[in-house]
Amino acid sequence: MGSAAYRRGSTLIRNQLTREQRDPLFVLMDDLNALPKYPGAATPFTLVTFQRDPHQAGIWWILGQDGWRGRGFWYTSLREAVRNWDVTLTSYDATTNVWGAVPNTRP
Repeated sequence: MGSAAYRRGSTLIRNQLTREQRDPLFVLMDDLNALPKYPGAATPFTLVTFQRDPHQAGIWWILGQDGWRGRGFWYTSLREAVRNWDVTLTSYDATTNVWGAVPNTRP
């Protein structure tokens, strides 16, 4: 096999691997959803969002459908917030850095 054929084969394999990779945000979402919940984790009644505090670094808020006008709870990390609530992350908005979540149904 010549060097040109070797490079074509390597390029083909590299392109195939690149196409098969999942977006890192979906991997992060799967990791966050796989975290074990704390005992007594609360289940919200409606859809919620997890948002980074715009004024204080290192703080994450869980907010209801009313957003910043409604009631919320703060946590020191997104992981801690997800573990304290019985929810599943379903979306992410990169423009606003907001994670959307739905409540888990209990058996």
